[in-house]
Amino acid sequence: MQEQDNNAVNELSRRGLLMGTAAGGLLIAGSGAMLAPSANAATARIKKGGVLRVGVGSGSTTETQDAHLGGFTADTARQYQLYDRLVTRDSKFKLVNELADSFTPNKTGNVWTVRVKKGVKFHNGRALTADDVIFTIRRILDPATKAIRSGAISGIDLTKLKKVDAYTVSITLKSANVTFDELFSDYAMGIVPVGYNPTAPVGTGPFKFKSFTPGVKSVYTKNTSYWRTGEPYVDSVEIISLPDETARVNALKSGQVDVITDLPNAQVSAVRADKKLAVLNAKTGAYVPIAMNCLKGPFTDVKVRQAFRLMIDREAVVKQAYSGFAQMGNDVIGRYDEGYNTKLKQRDYDPEKAKALIKASGVTIPEMELKTTDEASGMLTIPQIFALNAKQAGVNVKVTQPSDFWTGWPGASTFAMDYYVNRTYLQGATLVYCGGDYSKETGWSNAEFEGLIAKALKTPNKALRNEIIADAQEIEYNEGGYIVTSFYNKLDAHSAKVSGFGAGHPSGNSLNNFTLRTVGFTA
Repeated sequence: MQEQDNNAVNELSRRGLLMGTAAGGLLIAGSGAMLAPSANAATARIKKGGVLRVGVGSGSTTETQDAHLGGFTADTARQYQLYDRLVTRDSKFKLVNELADSFTPNKTGNVWTVRVKKGVKFHNGRALTADDVIFTIRRILDPATKAIRSGAISGIDLTKLKKVDAYTVSITLKSANVTFDELFSDYAMGIVPVGYNPTAPVGTGPFKFKSFTPGVKSVYTKNTSYWRTGEPYVDSVEIISLPDETARVNALKSGQVDVITDLPNAQVSAVRADKKLAVLNAKTGAYVPIAMNCLKGPFTDVKVRQAFRLMIDREAVVKQAYSGFAQMGNDVIGRYDEGYNTKLKQRDYDPEKAKALIKASGVTIPEMELKTTDEASGMLTIPQIFALNAKQAGVNVKVTQPSDFWTGWPGASTFAMDYYVNRTYLQGATLVYCGGDYSKETGWSNAEFEGLIAKALKTPNKALRNEIIADAQEIEYNEGGYIVTSFYNKLDAHSAKVSGFGAGHPSGNSLNNFTLRTVGFTA
């Protein structure tokens, strides 16, 4: 499933929340720091003040502001305004410190020491300390919280979690993980104060909570004590749920909102032709896989899985599902990982070879139901392309859109679509494989693969770790349970009077990873 996803609608609207009731019709009303923002032509033109109205491609009464829950695009948008993380990903997908002044392991990677920046204040005026980091970690791991990333940091030994001094925490792991710090860059890993109350949320983020109506609108005001010098630019942000893509685009064109997420591919040319508007086109590692449940027939047979991976024309997916705003995938995840295996032969559409593999398997393929839902770009078009292509391999596929699509997720479906934001390979692999939070979706298990992932997590040398990752990807490429046809661009749009988004973000989340603190009006 997302993530933040980023994805037309962030990565967890399905999983974490299993879909709430979509919001109905909406009438939109008009409308001592430490780190300076990077100086460039765009920021130089931005004026202080104003209300930034953001139309997001989701809407449900089950939306949340909780730092450690979430799922809908609007949830992720809120999390990036209210909270900061220990670390984050920059526009090149490089891991950089945020609230952490340092985050370092011992030689073996089983003990990590995090020291937070001094002088950072929460919205209530309290200073950020080590106690808040410890509280946050314990809250995420508390089953009562139902945090969506609890599994990611379940390797922490809570009995050895300790405060070293007012700003320093020592974190001991049950098993070494040399990439442990990366886990804290997730959108649902915001640092919260001791005693945090999600109904009146307090964070260290650029904006402070004012009001929230799930599925409709949330309002946040400028944090005048924000620790990044000169930010944010606008006085307030309004996040408005607009799940209908036509209504969302029309709201932008009419000036009811200043920015929208999830611009439909078909609307890109029209928006670009309008001098009052601009398109944000970000290449990302986000993807919409077809999940084959390896614990259910016919996908228990590896030859059948290999055959199905040959049944779709990936060039057609890029052209038809994404209007060219995508790059071909090769059935492995983690496109932006430094260890991404570029030596694997690009898998092509080959229905004849698919037929031969099915014959060799001895498995009779029944009519296959391919389930999907309209939550991310490509989720409706890709299955239709697959169904059409699969006929040439002698396989009949019926595409359905059940109303209970996310019921029982992960693991209930045999053959279904999903969507994920970009992650490093080890983050992704330990999420969707290796017994991770979402591993039941495909149920794929391979002892050699899992051994390589475990070895990579304990290998400090990056070059050696990347070699191990490449070997693991080759196994996934040959035997895995996902059909990864493509990695799609994240398309958003905004008024030409709004600036500060840069070139977008490879995460797959909208609006430069919802970095609204750098955004403002130029006129």
